[in-house]
Amino acid sequence: MIEFLWWALYTVCAIWIQGVIPGADCFGPALVLCLQAGRYQNVIWLAPIWILLQEGAGSLPFGSALLYYAGLVYFFFLIRAYISTSSPMYILSLSAFAGLWHLGVIHLITSLQDIQIVPQQILLQSARIAAVFPVLWAIASLIYHLRIAPRYDRIRSPGTE
Repeated sequence: MIEFLWWALYTVCAIWIQGVIPGADCFGPALVLCLQAGRYQNVIWLAPIWILLQEGAGSLPFGSALLYYAGLVYFFFLIRAYISTSSPMYILSLSAFAGLWHLGVIHLITSLQDIQIVPQQILLQSARIAAVFPVLWAIASLIYHLRIAPRYDRIRSPGTE
């Protein structure tokens, strides 16, 4: 229940932050946090909610958020084989990938739909995603690991303290 409340509060805050910082993606860092914590069951129920929120708020045809998050998950597992997940290089690589992948997904989706975009705006959005990603991940990770994960672990295994 504690984790559910945490992720519900995180989702509300993420929606607010995305309203304040247009073009930022607040759900990608949380998805990576779930994967790093090994909470795959959370990914299974959170990812569809976040994808639907992103798809519903966007103006592109359905599929861009799904493709974006699928690529992020794939890159997470790919890079994990080469860089330690505790290394700062790991999250910086994921951040750079998130920005570049956003750019690639937008270009792919808009070219398939014959939609005209302003390249400078998409470049700025991609740079914003890459810059905000490690900050949001660090804040969420700090709160999650200090406040949520220890309580959750105590509840699940009370005799191990």
